[in-house]
Amino acid sequence: MIETPRGSVVICGLPASGKTTFLAALWYVVFDRRDPNARLSFETLTGLDHSHLNAIMRRWLEAKEQIHTEVASGKIVSMNLRDGAARKVRMTFPDLSGESFQEIWETRECDQRLAELLRDCDGIMMFVNADKIKRPIGVAETTQQAAGLKGGAAAAGTPAKPKEWHPKDAPTAVKLVEMLQMFRCGALNAPATRLALILSAWDTVEPENVTPEQYLASELPLLDQYLRNGPDRWDVRVYGLSAQGGSFESEEIKDDEERNEKVAEIRALEDASDRIRLMKPELSKDLTEPIAWLTE
Repeated sequence: MIETPRGSVVICGLPASGKTTFLAALWYVVFDRRDPNARLSFETLTGLDHSHLNAIMRRWLEAKEQIHTEVASGKIVSMNLRDGAARKVRMTFPDLSGESFQEIWETRECDQRLAELLRDCDGIMMFVNADKIKRPIGVAETTQQAAGLKGGAAAAGTPAKPKEWHPKDAPTAVKLVEMLQMFRCGALNAPATRLALILSAWDTVEPENVTPEQYLASELPLLDQYLRNGPDRWDVRVYGLSAQGGSFESEEIKDDEERNEKVAEIRALEDASDRIRLMKPELSKDLTEPIAWLTE
């Protein structure tokens, strides 16, 4: 008799949204069983050997930024987990760059492998980098920019040349709402009704003393309103996640003394899982909680 998984989850997100960092931290936690109280435990891995996960885990342990995924390898990482009742849960991580997800908005095209996964999933984890949200330009700012262009052109004696707009310049919320709407379109028709919205880099937000729901409403109001009142009827849970514990060592930023001190503190932790902070609604470090909720 072939065992049927309790449910399957697909991970999505725009470029630099924290997907790879989450996978690296999850692999460390579940493979080494670092959290005995985690809702899910590791069983098997399919579609990829351990070397790729070990490589991104090493960079995470060393507090180094993950290498950007330029192109897709064509492989699908499926991690099989088990809950307390020994039922299987499958988490699928398409080995696609964030640009592949952004193309859904920019070109109205979806990678065939991702489309197949979406048509067969029970829940979606969508990552949003809380520290890299592109906000819409308001009327006052637009008026100010127009006045500046006009003044600059008059001073130079030449007409101002406006910047050509590209879909990638759209606000973050517009891209995410459109992506979720496309998941519901006839071409994809994703059956998933549950959505775990993961606000990564939560350590940059914690000093503001707000909940993930409050931050979503204030910083991504279009997305918040769509999820609460839109016709697609998503069952949503919003999480704040710091899987790193702070800014990691970067190839581009080497002389930031405060950053380097923070990296040293992170590396000095006896158990690397102590850097993980998951907020929903209370503080936790169980990275399997969103996956378990999506497949309940």
